[in-house]
Amino acid sequence: MTGLVEQESYLKIKKLFDGKKFDEIITYCQKLLGSDSKNQIALQNISMAYNMIGGYKDAIQNSDKMLEIDKTNEFALKNKMFANEKLDNHDEVLKCCEQILAKNKVDVDTLIGKGIALNKIGNHNDAISVYKKVLDIDERNVDSLMNLAITYNYLQKYNDAITYYDMVQDITQKFSNIPFDKSKAFEALGKTDDAFLAIQGIRLQEAESIKTDAKLKNYSVQHAFELRRFYQLSKVKNDDSD
Repeated sequence: MTGLVEQESYLKIKKLFDGKKFDEIITYCQKLLGSDSKNQIALQNISMAYNMIGGYKDAIQNSDKMLEIDKTNEFALKNKMFANEKLDNHDEVLKCCEQILAKNKVDVDTLIGKGIALNKIGNHNDAISVYKKVLDIDERNVDSLMNLAITYNYLQKYNDAITYYDMVQDITQKFSNIPFDKSKAFEALGKTDDAFLAIQGIRLQEAESIKTDAKLKNYSVQHAFELRRFYQLSKVKNDDSD
């Protein structure tokens, strides 16, 4: 009978989450906790619901109640971690991360959360090490690559920043700020031609090819780029007309 009641509660809460009815979830979970203050389904889901509406302190309070029952509960630790991130309680975030990673050292989301928290408190070199651990697990993890680029850029290690910005561009074009940030990094290095190409969205390998063309034909890099773009557009037009 207990199992059926728990299943009914789970299904009702799931339906409410699907409908994004977070206030109703909180009310329902409070009702469940009124009958049983250690109801784990209620404690876990009320914490998540509070996070969804910005009630981060309440989310932490209910996560702590869950952790009193099971101090290694990953669901509660992640809810608590998320709430502390939103409250800029970075030391508390790191505590949650260490507890989660003690059970699962390859939890990518937690590693990235740890790296961000380390950056926030100024431990940039430690953050870099954490992001690189993520890349050992998933070499194309965009969040880690992007955070490495941003961190290196902040540290004025522009060559490293440029490399990681370029790696992100190899995977996705969703970060529209990368060409600008990459160009500014080249400007800081005094590489005006590379800065020009970067702001056009040109990747490093193609940039080297354009610069080689410019040198061989005694063109400016801008002229070589414009010629290449013209030929590329002409080819697309001809292909479309065939």
